[in-house]
Amino acid sequence: MLRVPCVAIVLENPGGEILLLLRDDKPDISYPNHWTLVGGKVEEDETPEQAAHRELHEETGLTADLVFWKRYDRQHPTLIVDQHVYTGRVDVPQEPLVLGEGQAVRFFKAHDIKGLPIGFGFDTLLDEYFLTQRR
Repeated sequence: MLRVPCVAIVLENPGGEILLLLRDDKPDISYPNHWTLVGGKVEEDETPEQAAHRELHEETGLTADLVFWKRYDRQHPTLIVDQHVYTGRVDVPQEPLVLGEGQAVRFFKAHDIKGLPIGFGFDTLLDEYFLTQRR
């Protein structure tokens, strides 16, 4: 089965909130109108770390020091996603943020994420983050 390398970024602000992006509401994309982590595919000529920085800037206009957290296989109906996850912090307390993709980008407190429609199984990843990685 085809393996596709992708990145996701768990980005935290000074208030301990996590940045999520609301995907477009288009029926031809995966998880339309769902919240997700910033990220995307690793391009052929870049490393996962380079892709994480590129995706963060393209989707939000932000730059940040990112640290590799974990890598795992995420199942997809037609392929295997080789998921690389990075974490980082920014000194942006709240919006407005530059929106490069999707409908909205917003910081959320951990308890507010529980009620949101989260795409790509990232709700489980965020649960793990809140249990193990928060400082």
